[in-house]
Amino acid sequence: MVYIIGSILFIGLVVALLGKARVNSPYSKGFAVSIGLSLLANVSLAQNYTHSLIPGAHDGIAISNTVAYWIIGGDRWSVQLFRDRFELSCYITLALLVTYVAIQVVEAMRNRKQASLQ
Repeated sequence: MVYIIGSILFIGLVVALLGKARVNSPYSKGFAVSIGLSLLANVSLAQNYTHSLIPGAHDGIAISNTVAYWIIGGDRWSVQLFRDRFELSCYITLALLVTYVAIQVVEAMRNRKQASLQ
């Protein structure tokens, strides 16, 4: 949960700073940051899930990296929970990629419209 809240705040800050700096296409650049953070979460959750599948790797079940702990939290760990969070992370990343393409199209249309007005 900490990772999700921190990522949302960071992405909002990045988009605001890009907009203030008058960077071209700030929303798509902000979404590119969100995709990068989502991919980091995917890798961390995938590593955590696959590590939980190895019998005898540890006593019981554990979270194997800090980012996965920030996402999953500290209670009710199970292999099924690790798998569910990893799958959800994959779906979120795919949704972000589709949204990124849509934002790119909208920003390109807006930029062409502004260029034609000048």
